[in-house]
Amino acid sequence: MQRKALKPNWILASASPRRREILEQLGISFSVDFSGIEEPPRKPRETPPRYAIRLARLKAEAIAPKYPSGHVLAADTIVVLGNRIFAKPKDRSEARSMLKSLSGRWYEVVTGICLLDCQTHSAYSSFCRSRVHFRRLSPVEIEWYLKLGECRDKAGAYGAQGFASLFIDRIEGCYFNIVGFPVAVFEKLCRKAGISPILNSKFQIADGVKLSKSGSYNTLQLKK
Repeated sequence: MQRKALKPNWILASASPRRREILEQLGISFSVDFSGIEEPPRKPRETPPRYAIRLARLKAEAIAPKYPSGHVLAADTIVVLGNRIFAKPKDRSEARSMLKSLSGRWYEVVTGICLLDCQTHSAYSSFCRSRVHFRRLSPVEIEWYLKLGECRDKAGAYGAQGFASLFIDRIEGCYFNIVGFPVAVFEKLCRKAGISPILNSKFQIADGVKLSKSGSYNTLQLKK
């Protein structure tokens, strides 16, 4: 027996313009509601992926009680260099220090995602990690970037989709993860929850397409 594709009421628990943009490009209708909770520090021996997932779940759980139904989608992105975690810089001085540390180095970008059903309280979580390499940056380039103000409210003090793309010379893994929303992980969590972002996209497809028990799609045909 095939599962019926749900039509969720999406609530994005994030102030990130980039995450909103990606969901809009996928044709998903959603509202935005974020709590602005203070992010707790990393626990001893907590791995970066587990930490990112915990932060994402905390954000989702802070929003979910306000809604009797629907699905809250939360994400958190961190930058990892060795055993150090770079979250959002507190000020320009910390942003400068982060950029200097990343200059000429390989590092990881980890995003945790949580999908929470407000009605059943079921939560589905996962993460994505990518490796990124910055070319060596000069002090002048770092100061130029800081003056742009793009480093504010971004993990690692930079945004890969903006002017900092000039600093990145190599990527291993998902680009969408680097900008803060790994689409493939989001789609995987939706399938686990029995939701189809494809069937519920504003970009309509033919009737009769269903989710199989394995979460795959059958008889996919575009409307003419």
